[in-house]
Amino acid sequence: MGDLPGARHWARRLADHPQLAEVGHRATGRLLVAETLAGDAEQALTTGLRFRDAWQRAGRPARAVLGPPAAAMATIHGLREDPEARRDWNTLLTHVDPSPWNTLGYGAVFDAILMLHQGRPQAALERTAPEPAQVRQWTTWIWLHWYVALRAEASVLAGAPDAAARLAEARTAVAGNPVATALVARATALLDADTPQLLATAAAFDAAGCRYQSARTLILADGEHTARGARALTGLGLAPMAAR
Repeated sequence: MGDLPGARHWARRLADHPQLAEVGHRATGRLLVAETLAGDAEQALTTGLRFRDAWQRAGRPARAVLGPPAAAMATIHGLREDPEARRDWNTLLTHVDPSPWNTLGYGAVFDAILMLHQGRPQAALERTAPEPAQVRQWTTWIWLHWYVALRAEASVLAGAPDAAARLAEARTAVAGNPVATALVARATALLDADTPQLLATAAAFDAAGCRYQSARTLILADGEHTARGARALTGLGLAPMAAR
């Protein structure tokens, strides 16, 4: 529910649990998701190696539960501008979970994160085109929060006429989730051209353990903040973000 430090703590406990030593793909899946949402590429790459090696040793099982970590790794490689590695992970993702949960649920969330990073808000808007009520059966749990928050941000950056309405809808949907709430607050600040409020969300992301979104906020603020945000992305092991 937006507590990324807590999620990573407990996911590490699972990853290190002796009873899961022989099923590393199951042991590390949640950790991969949490690391990716936090934007920690270096840690995700290390965890991803264990995930893939264990999955291959297990006979390459097709299980929907393995979809989110595979999608997370595809996104990390996209954020690092490594298209070959991204294709490999997308192939793995298609094998483990070809269901609507992937295409309309968590898959849309991870794709939208990457598209926004690449400066493609219209593509992100199209990727999240279905109304939340239409995909609620696949965007349950935290995915609904991220879906509506990223959808609202894409609407603002793409200049959609209903951006304000989507922000209002998202603000209600994400209540109680500090990361998704900060995403909506940032999108609101962008729509209002309110730089002080925009910068305030960077602190909210830092407090929620989401360093990637904090760095992204600084770049979106433009001016003197851009260079600091770019350095933060480099420190996370990520490629530069496209200019707004």
